[in-house]
Amino acid sequence: MNGIEHIVRELGRQRARNAYYRDCYALFKLLQDLTEQASHELQSIYTSDGSRPAYAVHRIVWKLQNQVSSLIEQACEAQATCEELCPVDRIFSAREVLEPIRRLYSDANTAALGRHAIRDKTDQVEARPIKASKSGGG
Repeated sequence: MNGIEHIVRELGRQRARNAYYRDCYALFKLLQDLTEQASHELQSIYTSDGSRPAYAVHRIVWKLQNQVSSLIEQACEAQATCEELCPVDRIFSAREVLEPIRRLYSDANTAALGRHAIRDKTDQVEARPIKASKSGGG
């Protein structure tokens, strides 16, 4: 019976690893597509006759940053699911490797709320300042 348990556990671990690798591949493919799309948009602005609004570059970069941040979160969630069945060495951990990037994007997104323009459906820009908290902490 012990041999069968071991085989079943190993099959579960392998399935979890395979699912994790599929998720990672899908995320990297999506990252590649998003980067290519942003590159084309930036190239279009570069070669345009100046008719595009000045904030267009910032909007493209900010959108890509948010998408990358979302992909990082998805990669970490996929690894967390995999680690339930198959622990990963710290040096190979996506969560460990991506944590500094997660903090960078998290800090950048928090700061961006106060200074970035938020575009509505009519391409008008509205600045939205950060309101100070009443807790006295900042």
